Amino acid sequence: MPYITSMFMPRRRGDRPLPAPRGSKNLAFVSQFVEIPDDVVFTVEYSVRAAQMAVYELLGIERKIPPVTPHDKSFHAEFEALIKALK
Repeated sequence: MPYITSMFMPRRRGDRPLPAPRGSKNLAFVSQFVEIPDDVVFTVEYSVRAAQMAVYELLGIERKIPPVTPHDKSFHAEFEALIKALK
């Protein structure tokens, strides 16, 4: 088992596998240790999105994965964080 802090270690884009590696017919990864662009690791949504990506890819399901919510660009989220930081 990896340590809990391993998810937050410095890394580069692409150093984790995709949920369903290109060309894979029967292998997929579902966890916090796969590459999902623009998503934040250590959330339930990340794990669910990884599983959806893997299953949809392997089974050829033509459904859209729910988009990543860009909280880092949300003025409301930044303002709430500022308020909490000043308390």
